[in-house]
Amino acid sequence: MTNLILCGGAGTRLWPLSRRATPKQFVDLIGGQTLFGRTVARNLALVDSYIIVTGAEQYPLAKAQFKAAAHGEMKVGFILEPLGRNTAPAIALACLGLPPEEIVLVTPSDHEITDQKAYLAAAAVAREAAEEGWLATFGITAAYPETGYGYIEAGTPTRDSLFLSVRAFKEKPDLSTAEAYVKAGRYYWNSGMFCFSAGRFLEELGRYAPDMLETAKKAREAGIAVSPKGQGAPDVVTIPKAEMEAIPAQSIDYAVMEKADRVAVVPCDIGWNDLGSWDAIYEIRSKDGSHNASNEGLMAINSTRNLVMGPGKRIILLDVEDLIVIDTPDALLVARRSRSQDVKAVVDALKAGGLEDQGLL
Repeated sequence: MTNLILCGGAGTRLWPLSRRATPKQFVDLIGGQTLFGRTVARNLALVDSYIIVTGAEQYPLAKAQFKAAAHGEMKVGFILEPLGRNTAPAIALACLGLPPEEIVLVTPSDHEITDQKAYLAAAAVAREAAEEGWLATFGITAAYPETGYGYIEAGTPTRDSLFLSVRAFKEKPDLSTAEAYVKAGRYYWNSGMFCFSAGRFLEELGRYAPDMLETAKKAREAGIAVSPKGQGAPDVVTIPKAEMEAIPAQSIDYAVMEKADRVAVVPCDIGWNDLGSWDAIYEIRSKDGSHNASNEGLMAINSTRNLVMGPGKRIILLDVEDLIVIDTPDALLVARRSRSQDVKAVVDALKAGGLEDQGLL
């Protein structure tokens, strides 16, 4: 089985630590290891090889962090995209270089999973489903009515009830709809993780998005391949910009999963978090006695429930609560925790102000 790790996300809601040159998956946000490194490490016991799809600018980071996380020799290949075209083209480019029977475990690079034992069990079920010809996805048990996630509606159980057929994929709901989903008990959060054989995915992509498959084939064929020069050196395929631009930009959900037959969901409760905002980072980090989450250097006086990140600097909080304080050498973000989803608006404002080329983004 091959772990295909998708590293194309920009993570704009985690600015100013997450930027174009160093997006959130390559930043140590929760302590000890980057999200990309944690993704590599959690799959070491599952797979025989890796394929990393990332931007050419991030390749040095990805290569170095992979080596550190893999702790030795592990077969790995890199596909370098000159620009992002969403998840379906990235997966297609990877699958086109694999034998049709190869089982592919597709994972984002920027999520956190805290229950490794439950994750390994769910991955084993997903592999079994893939070997039986299903396109499998991981459905996270909906612990509360979250409006920021898409949902998967489960249908009938399979013969062993370890995974369920998928009835429908649902867009991010409003609160009342999310509450109805949780109450119904057959809806799961869409984790963005998948498992299938390379040939099965390409077959369904050709059926439902033939233009994408054909342009992906041309892009892969035009890719500039660098063969390993030494034992353990990675294969690297760089996709030319013109061929990449020709591929229709679409997610795997829209291109394949919502249309295909034999789509399965593996229900699981694995301590999953997509870490899509500073609020999510606050929830997962350890707290002090006043419920402040921070790295070293915080002095909190009569202050509580704050997230503070400012490596190498003494930061003092006095009589404040529920703040986000993110300090970097060239930018400082101070915001209400309840508004952390709006950090993307800051990035948009910086772009509009012509600051994109000054390194701030």
